[in-house]
Amino acid sequence: MAGNPTKDLITYEYPLNERIRTLLRLNFLFERVEFGKTGNSEWHARTAVDALLDIIDLLTRSDVRAELQKELERQRSTLSQLRGLPGVKGQQLQTVLEQADRVSKALREAPPGLPASMRDNAFLTAISQRAGVLGGTCAFDLPGYHLWLQSPVTERQALIKEWLSGFEAISEGSALVLRVLRQSADPIDEVAAGGSYNAKLDPNTAIQMLRVRMDRTTQCFPEISGSRHFCTIRFLHQPSHGERPKQVDHDVPFILERCVIQSR
Repeated sequence: MAGNPTKDLITYEYPLNERIRTLLRLNFLFERVEFGKTGNSEWHARTAVDALLDIIDLLTRSDVRAELQKELERQRSTLSQLRGLPGVKGQQLQTVLEQADRVSKALREAPPGLPASMRDNAFLTAISQRAGVLGGTCAFDLPGYHLWLQSPVTERQALIKEWLSGFEAISEGSALVLRVLRQSADPIDEVAAGGSYNAKLDPNTAIQMLRVRMDRTTQCFPEISGSRHFCTIRFLHQPSHGERPKQVDHDVPFILERCVIQSR
């Protein structure tokens, strides 16, 4: 299976610590904002604003910036030890290190708290307060939001871009950490006998994420659980989306990637 084209594979990821869990969620939200920002319809704009409000909420609930800085520094320190080793692409490594240094510097120099464009933003605050109510952001609840959603596309996109620019370092940093982590693993062909797979993990390697890759035409999906010491993967089938999924009873081939950045 490892030789199949990437386009024929679907990837499932499972973080093994809270830091990577948060960065995956954050990266997902930034991708939603980017999608909504580039669209022309009211619903694209709503998608971008909803995701942006989730980003603000996530950043105010935990010290994501500090955790991101720690992870960037950890990766930078480990990757620096790979310079000059056989099989390491020097120029590619240098580009990553320079990007990590630049993002770390931007995070250090940024004012604490939310960006200035987000602090005391009455427009976004009003939307956020109604977002907790089912259907609370409809036109009669937020006529000012409704008016903005009918404004010219270029004006909406420009304002969303302005809001998003305040999170540029966090967005770039989280994407970089995850990209480097994803590229760190060597894919291994595995088989889940009878739809179940168990493996011990080396706690000394500090694996941060597991990735399961499989043929997208396979009519089952993995349910992954694990820690630094072990992982369990059950492959489930859901014939009807009105039924509860059940574990398959046949062997399932897949590719397992253990994502960890370590010096050699």
